[in-house]
Amino acid sequence: MKKWMMLLLTTLLATVLVACNEKAEPTEGTEKEEESELTAEEVYTKALEASEKMESAEVDMKLEQQISSEADGVAMDTESDFTTKMTLDPLATHLKGTTKMNMAGTENLPAMEMEMYLVDNAMYVFSDQMGQWMKMEGASMEMIQQMAGQQPDPSQQLKMLKDYADQLSFEQSSDEFILKLKADGEKFNELIQEMLKEQMPPELMQEMGEEEQQAIEDMKVNSMSFELYLDKETYQMNKFNMDMDMTMQPEGDAINIVQKVDSTYSNINNIDKIEVPEEVKNDAVVQ
Repeated sequence: MKKWMMLLLTTLLATVLVACNEKAEPTEGTEKEEESELTAEEVYTKALEASEKMESAEVDMKLEQQISSEADGVAMDTESDFTTKMTLDPLATHLKGTTKMNMAGTENLPAMEMEMYLVDNAMYVFSDQMGQWMKMEGASMEMIQQMAGQQPDPSQQLKMLKDYADQLSFEQSSDEFILKLKADGEKFNELIQEMLKEQMPPELMQEMGEEEQQAIEDMKVNSMSFELYLDKETYQMNKFNMDMDMTMQPEGDAINIVQKVDSTYSNINNIDKIEVPEEVKNDAVVQ
């Protein structure tokens, strides 16, 4: 998670280094005495230092997603609301929330409750539709661990993302630094492909068939935007928002995915040790 945080900060903050001697533009309503004189480069350095010190956090995430098929005109809308608590040493996660899916003829489906623990190299998953806890371990867990640890080199991200500096704004409110990046998909597609290749473990790519690999290569990002909010005092992340519109073509059929993610970070470095309750361990069915 710490590597992901550093990558995220690098992805957005590195692009402001072209304007490293400029301070953040105050947003409407920001008091003069609350304006910071820090430059983009100084904020970048402090934010990365803060991310390196993060040992735990709580994240509230709202996800809205629409998947539609051009071939049959079918669309599925998904709304998810999750709260995730995580620690880095030891690495552990507890996620709990709901997911609601809507498509033609299923408008009245109830929200599905979900809960997950990722602790001690094992993952426990529950949904009210399954009606029981499931445990994943062994080879399946090794693959998940590989995906979690497969991170791009931040220095390479620095070099790649300088091309997008002209599309990023660097602002400040009374208590936050705000970075916003909006780019058309055409310019971002090559970058996204490079990031995917670096993040996907070779073992997972080998297990995929030719059609699945081709679908990833044919993935096209139509548009993408990020918003990153950093606390002015601690330089920790307060919020991260992302909007993305992308198209994939599995088996030759175009599928459009529109996704909106709003995340709020809290309780940084204040999360207690995450443990799996004994009743969960006893009731779980091993997969």
